[in-house]
Amino acid sequence: MIQIEALKLALSKEQNAVEAYKRLLAEHPALKDLFYFLLNEEQKHVAMIEKKIAEL
Repeated sequence: MIQIEALKLALSKEQNAVEAYKRLLAEHPALKDLFYFLLNEEQKHVAMIEKKIAEL
């Protein structure tokens, strides 16, 4: 049970990061390559955590 709660907390943090990078991408188009890369990495993390939660 504690493991699932930890994963849910991590998922929330990753989802917040995704939203932050989306905002930064809109606010700073000159840095779009960087923010697209970081956004993609965070989306991978979200998918991995969601998969792990589903396995438990």
